Amino acid sequence: MFAWREGVAAMFRFRNQDTLSSPSLSALGIVERSAAKAYADLIATGWSEIGFGYHGTVHAHPDHPNVVVRFARKADGFGDYAALLRKGFPGSDGPHAPRVHDMHVSRCGALMTVGSRLTDPARDAWWLAYAHAVIADHPGVAMDEGVRDRFKVEWPAHEPRVDHPSFDGIREAFRAAWPGYEAYVADLRAVSPQGLDPNIGNVLVGGDGSPVVNDPLCDDGYGLWRSPLLRILARCADVSRRLIGDAIGRAPAPA
Repeated sequence: MFAWREGVAAMFRFRNQDTLSSPSLSALGIVERSAAKAYADLIATGWSEIGFGYHGTVHAHPDHPNVVVRFARKADGFGDYAALLRKGFPGSDGPHAPRVHDMHVSRCGALMTVGSRLTDPARDAWWLAYAHAVIADHPGVAMDEGVRDRFKVEWPAHEPRVDHPSFDGIREAFRAAWPGYEAYVADLRAVSPQGLDPNIGNVLVGGDGSPVVNDPLCDDGYGLWRSPLLRILARCADVSRRLIGDAIGRAPAPA
């Protein structure tokens, strides 16, 4: 049993975590982690909701001003992102990656993480449209019109293309201020199991003022937080459920 627990702990130990000072869920006193009860328990213990997305909520506590806890009732793309950060890739320990200190996936599939607190950029920040364009503009891939439309609603003066003339001057200033940002997005795209999510709001600001790509992987997640064996078993279980469902659907109706 001890060896199994050590294996699980190693599975969720992050490369960019300072084990002596980085907060964990346990150190923060967060015990309830189930899909059914964790949200209510966070609220009851002072972790107020400060943000939400398609799958999860973000919580902050006045006694722990430098961290946030993210909770999703079903492990989603942020779990994949955290797993990629844990494994490490170029730039994953740099200024444009979030710091995820701890992560837990419960048996029921709920995901909880502890991360360094980021801030929302000013809506009129000169660099914000370009930072999102870098995520939206995938070289060699046709852009979805819905992505373009949402971008244009937020920034009517720009097109979500990094080489568009509307970014002349901004592009050069951005690259001078943060020369590693575009390389980080490209490296993340190379290791991601899916396309990056260009949703408005997925770029926040780190403690040093750098743009941080906060939640770039969407949908239900690929289970990268699991070990390779567990991912194979999960895929087999999904296939079995689909086959059983298909077989029941094809069964003749009783007369």
